[in-house]
Amino acid sequence: MVTSSGACGVVTPRHPRRKPKNCLDTLATARLLGEAISAKHFPEVRSLHSDLKVMKTISSDGNVLSEETTREHLRQNADHWKEHGFGLWVFRRKSDGRFVGRGGLKLYEIEGENVVGLAYAVLSDYWNQGFATEMAEASLRIGFETFDFPEIVLWTLPTNLAAQRVTEKFGFRYIRYGEFAGLWHVFYRLSALEWKGA
Repeated sequence: MVTSSGACGVVTPRHPRRKPKNCLDTLATARLLGEAISAKHFPEVRSLHSDLKVMKTISSDGNVLSEETTREHLRQNADHWKEHGFGLWVFRRKSDGRFVGRGGLKLYEIEGENVVGLAYAVLSDYWNQGFATEMAEASLRIGFETFDFPEIVLWTLPTNLAAQRVTEKFGFRYIRYGEFAGLWHVFYRLSALEWKGA
């Protein structure tokens, strides 16, 4: 079960400038609490960007990101929340408040088309405990059931087998190999009809 604060209007990739008010600043899952990512989360996101195991799954060269890059990442994601009323959350365990990772939904432009993408990353200390799946499920539920997005896409490096297992759990369909951020990725798609029929 996912609970969230705020009430949202419908936002679609075709209408990216429509901004719901007071939308989804926080949410809770069975084991996690999430809050909209912002500059105040620098220490947590910095720890994620300094985790070499994580960076091998999401970075072009697998290296630790600079502090400047982390700050820019936070700025861009906070701006995304302000503009679109949804975005990435920082997730902590309910049990002890420890930072686990970040995840959520973002609007991207890929090959001239606006798409809603599912994104998540978990500190390597918490791998293989189901947290990525929990973040992904909460994000998908909000995307399809709160925002009524017609589809959500996900892409991952071909070597990121753990992320590909998450796609299988939720019924994402393979679309193609393609380039994103200068690297080849595997692209997947999940439609609202497939989600609701699952």
